[in-house]
Amino acid sequence: MENNTEQVEETTVVDEQTDNIKQLREEFKKLKAENKQFKADAMNSALSSLGLNAEKGIGKAVVKLYEGDVTVDGVKDFVAQEFGEVSSSEQPSNNLASNVVEAQSRVEQLNKLGVNAEPTDVGQEFINFVRDSKTKPGDSINAKLRMMETLKQQNKK
Repeated sequence: MENNTEQVEETTVVDEQTDNIKQLREEFKKLKAENKQFKADAMNSALSSLGLNAEKGIGKAVVKLYEGDVTVDGVKDFVAQEFGEVSSSEQPSNNLASNVVEAQSRVEQLNKLGVNAEPTDVGQEFINFVRDSKTKPGDSINAKLRMMETLKQQNKK
């Protein structure tokens, strides 16, 4: 009787270990799939910030060839190294013109309201600008340099 009890306990322990291993494998597969999706989304975001499409052309080649960290700077360096400087597919003059029109209309609205157009906190305005999904890396660098210059001028006063 005692021998049968030991066999049942051993079988139960082996079954529990097998179930745990299966559960860990399933969880690993799930995490691996989530990681793959995350990397694909990050790559699409990095490519779109460079003006490339992951579905065609150079963007598609980058998706297949690139194996480094999926950051905008990493992808940009890879594209520059492998394909040379790649110009954005967007028309910068159109984008610039629309930005100027929007800025001018905002200034006119502020003038009508008699509101001081200077931000109360330059740092907060900078953070809001950089966190905006439409902001390109070059624009955020330019904004930081301008913010530093503004703060420098404010400290002189």
